[in-house]
Amino acid sequence: MSGISRVLDEGEREFLSRYHPEQYAPISITVDAIVVGVAKDTTDNYRKLDRQSLNILLVKREQYPYKGRYSLPGGFVGEKETFEDTLKRVLSDKTGLSDIYSEQLYTFGSVERDPRMRIVSCAYISLVDIGRTSTAGAQWFGIEEIRNMELAFDHNQMIEEALKRLRGKINYTDIVFHMMPEEFTISELQEVYELILGKKLLPAAFRRTISDKLEDTGRMTSNAGHRPSRIFRYKESLQGMGAVGGSDDYQSQ
Repeated sequence: MSGISRVLDEGEREFLSRYHPEQYAPISITVDAIVVGVAKDTTDNYRKLDRQSLNILLVKREQYPYKGRYSLPGGFVGEKETFEDTLKRVLSDKTGLSDIYSEQLYTFGSVERDPRMRIVSCAYISLVDIGRTSTAGAQWFGIEEIRNMELAFDHNQMIEEALKRLRGKINYTDIVFHMMPEEFTISELQEVYELILGKKLLPAAFRRTISDKLEDTGRMTSNAGHRPSRIFRYKESLQGMGAVGGSDDYQSQ
């Protein structure tokens, strides 16, 4: 039974009647979303493969504080909202996104993180396939570009914590597939792993470790100037389950 619906005894009712919350310092709570996706950087050179990069979705602040500076999409938690309710509202209102994978990342509560008042932020990491989503009111930025930007509040720190979470979870979950298109080559998948882990992986070892998570479509790529590659998809029966493998399994170069 929740604390809201339980029956209060006489002593507790008397205690609550004399309780004055205004005697305590006011604290507000916000939810911020670190939306991560993989963008394909196309090249005009037909002999070179398109490269991929990790991107974060940012919005430009139209009001003080930090007016004109980029920040993560976020908002205050409503009086009748759960954190998840706020996250869905923020994503819908500020990015146009809905029904995407999200998980709670960390609570940021530095005393002076917001100049307005004491504000604690519950941050979420959300993963999307950029190619299958459309956004409104927000803009994608590459990780390296963001590291040279001074974002509002402590949002640079939030992004680094999100990347650290990704690096940790990619070794024991299938979380990476939330950022992949429906069909892809093993080389494209390996490149995403390398972007997240920050190191090169041995192709043969990676293929051996990842193969039981993939389903061969029976089709090949047809890029001019390149040897055709097999096209795979993530096995539907394994979505959200299992582990991709430990970091040592990839034998990084």
